[in-house]
Formats: sequence, C-alpha cells, structure tokens
Amino acid sequence: MADVVLEDINKEYSNGFVAVSDLNLEINEGEFLVMVGPSGCGKSTTLRMIAGLEDITSGTLKIGDRVVNTLAPKDRDIAMVFQNYALYPHMNVFDNIAFSLKLAQRPKAEIRERVGEAARILELENQLDKRPAQLSGGQRQRVAMGRAIVRRPRVFLLDEPLSNLDAKLRVQMRAEITELQREVGVTTFYVTHDQVEAMTMADRVAVINRGILQQVDSPMKLFNEPDNIFVAAFIGSPSMNLMEAVLHRNDSGLSMELGSQRLAVPESVLGQRPALERYLGSTVAVGLRPKDFEDAALVSDHPSDQRVRAHVSHIEALGYEVIAYFEMDAKPVISQEALELTEDQMADAAQDSTRVHARFHPTTSVQPNEAIEVAVSVENAHFFDLDTGLAIRR
Repeated sequence: MADVVLEDINKEYSNGFVAVSDLNLEINEGEFLVMVGPSGCGKSTTLRMIAGLEDITSGTLKIGDRVVNTLAPKDRDIAMVFQNYALYPHMNVFDNIAFSLKLAQRPKAEIRERVGEAARILELENQLDKRPAQLSGGQRQRVAMGRAIVRRPRVFLLDEPLSNLDAKLRVQMRAEITELQREVGVTTFYVTHDQVEAMTMADRVAVINRGILQQVDSPMKLFNEPDNIFVAAFIGSPSMNLMEAVLHRNDSGLSMELGSQRLAVPESVLGQRPALERYLGSTVAVGLRPKDFEDAALVSDHPSDQRVRAHVSHIEALGYEVIAYFEMDAKPVISQEALELTEDQMADAAQDSTRVHARFHPTTSVQPNEAIEVAVSVENAHFFDLDTGLAIRR
C-alpha cells in the first residue's frame, strides 16, 4: 500500500482550457477516498493524471515516497477499473483475470493461486470458464475488479465503475466494492458524479467543481458542515433548500425574514455561529435540508414562532416518508457555481419564490393543493455569505 499526494497540481490543455487548478490532496494509505462533482468538473482528469494517462502541466504527484510525474503508467504500481469494464470478449473469466500476470510471466502455479483467491473473494469461482457475454453486468464488474486485485497494486483507481449498471445492481455493487476495499486494504481513489455513491462508500469525500477542490471531509461532516453554497447544494438527496433571508434582532430576540414570513432563530444558533452578528440587518443565504421540515400537525409542541404557512403543490408518498413540495415567497439562491443550470432552473432563479421540498413523516395526512403549517428546525439552518458563497460560522 501507499499514500498518494497531489501538490499544486494543474492541468491545462493546449487550447487554454484549465481542467484542474491548484489541486492539493492527500489520499492516505489504505484509505477509500471518493472524488465527486458534476460532469466536466475535473475528477476523471485527476484520476487519469494519477494513472499516468494524462500529463501534468505543473505540480508534484507522489505515490508512496516516489515522485511519479514522468513515470509510465506500467511503472506506477497502480491498477485501474474502467467504466466499461474493458474485458477481452474472446477470453474466459480466468484468462481475463490472469491476463496481467501472464504478461508479467508469473509462474503458472502462482497465477492459479492468485486468480483462485480473487475469484473466491468476488464469488466468481463458478464463472471462471465463462466468457464476458455470458455474464451479468454485476459479474462483469467483479471480473474487472478481480483483474485489478490479482496484480496486488499499491493503489486502486476506479473511474465511475457503476455507471453502466441498473439502479438495483448499483446499490448491490456499492456494498460489494466497499467490502472488497476493506478486505484488501488497498489505497483507493474512486471518481463518480453520483453523490449517493460518494456518501455511502467513502472514508472521505473530495468535492470538486470546475477544476477547483471545494472541500474534503468525512461524508457526515460534508453533509452537516458544508464549507460553501456549492457543497451545500450538491451533497444531499433531495438537495438543500437555499433561499435569501434577512437577519433581524429586536426585543423578542433574533429572527430571519423569509419573504413575507419570519422565523425565530434560537440564541444557540448565534452561539454556534458567532460570525452571524456581523450580518444583522443584511441579506444572507440560508439553507434548510428537507429533513428540517415537518408537518406541524404531527409536532404540536413545536414553537409557534418557528413555523411557516405553506400551500402544498404535490406530494410523493414513498412508504417510509412523504416528500412534500410547497412554495415560499423568498428569493431562491441558485448559483451557477452550484449547479449546471438548465434554462428552466435559470428561470426559477429569476423568480421571487423558492420551491421547497420537505421530508414528512409517513403518517402525515397532507394532500396536494392543501394549505398547511410547517414546523421548521431552525437550529439546523446553514448560513452563507451571498457574495463569497462561504459558510458563515466563526
């Protein structure tokens, strides 16, 4: 195993396009680190630079104690799993897994032992005589993983390996790849555009956008303490509700004005985010996750000054929860840095109301086109500077 260190890494193409800018990132020995971001953000370019498939414009890349900027891919002691599996269709599973060992002219007994061990780990022992066309998508993915395992590399690189699988199989393979990485213990760098994959698989998640690293943290810290509006909007499903709010202080205490409605802000919020004092009387971005809303009829003891009136547009009953959608007449915060906007989203951003999605308990009786009261867990609110996009904390 080895750690991977990227120091001031830049990638600029001949046409002037900067794919990665000033990237500093350390993947610890034995760690499963997932890099996530929207399409075209630079994550696959980063992986390909680690693999040696893309030249580095400037900066230093280390694998273990070696600088590998100019080393050929075959000399970096890495193994890569591709999005399309890249299996040889004319070879059976055994020969696909054994291919790199045969190229290295390893003894036949060692090849049989290593392939057998990989097949056991991946539950492919009964598939070794089959060709890829005879396998399911999940089995082909396992074969691709097996081909990487038998090399016993210092680093695994996985480039969106689940994107070609159906939804149910992706869930299954997420768990299998995570368990496999824990068992093998190899330093792993995994890139994906799917933040659910990132949150469920990683020891740490690196969020990148437009070639710039936004935040690197554990999945739960990313969710609970996003550093900026982009991370707040990108991490979480459904995504965080972001809208403009004006902070006020009067005799009754601290409050935030959301369109025509006001919510009391507990003093504990200011204690956790003392920098909010500087924004009193100013407009900020406030973020509330869907879980921070509840049908007020189900929580009668919720403070009356932490409720809003809402008109439900429609609901999605999922069995274990109900997603309710309603409008608030507060201006939405939709940053072009946060999302690759469609024309519809751009139109939404120009409006003076925010479409809120809320996660209600499944026992709720709310119906579409119904006026209701919604309880808001204001103590969980996130606040951001509208000019910089950065979280307002200390």
